[in-house]
Amino acid sequence: MFLHHQLTSNVKLLQKAVVIRRNENTMQPEALLLRRSSDALSRPNCWDLPGGNSEWPAADQGSAANLHLADLAREVQEETTLQIKQSDLTLAELTHFSTFFDSDKQMFTVIVGWLIDFANTNSSNIQISSEHHDFAWVSEADLSEFDFGGDKGTFVVDMIRQAFAKYQR
Repeated sequence: MFLHHQLTSNVKLLQKAVVIRRNENTMQPEALLLRRSSDALSRPNCWDLPGGNSEWPAADQGSAANLHLADLAREVQEETTLQIKQSDLTLAELTHFSTFFDSDKQMFTVIVGWLIDFANTNSSNIQISSEHHDFAWVSEADLSEFDFGGDKGTFVVDMIRQAFAKYQR
């Protein structure tokens, strides 16, 4: 038996959104970070990005393509109230792709990062969910001041740096 947030008993698809805006005063790009709750199962109280695991389709779901994009849009909206359009999630916005195998849990995770331009969302206000207890807009130069969970959070920092590089092109 597998959990709803896993695709199979041994496979997960984890997607994160690097939401970036330009600071009005400095015009430098900043990424939106969310601070995980203290009771989070993984990396409690650490900084993270909006997103999460893709869910197995509902029993009545018909055949469909690109359900992972709907999952990402749902996760971003649930965690920040920002609405993103699936049509904005093209390969040009793909900024990170990696995998991780946890031998203790026998779990294979596919990790995907997306660049989201804050200007293309529906709002200028962030309202975080109960999964998080704080948020911040952070420049690339200030990333080292934030705790992403040590080695377990390295992929988050990599994802943010890759998104900054792509955003500045």
